[in-house]
Amino acid sequence: MGRVLFDDLVEYEDGTPATTSQMAKDVTTFLNWASEPEHDERKRLGAKAIVVVTALYFVSVWVKKFKWTPIKHRKITFTPPKK
Repeated sequence: MGRVLFDDLVEYEDGTPATTSQMAKDVTTFLNWASEPEHDERKRLGAKAIVVVTALYFVSVWVKKFKWTPIKHRKITFTPPKK
């Protein structure tokens, strides 16, 4: 197959030099996005889920510490019946 990308085929608005390697990078970035367009949204939702799970974890640690402490540290004594 013949060479498809040549230098200076594209003009970038920001003045980036249009080298073959830059255009190849652009093509692979586009193909990656085209294969998974929901990737960015999935990453955003994953970050939100991690924040929520972390908050729930700390709430559960707090509940365990302050609600179960009296139950864990109670002293159970046995007084035998008097004859």
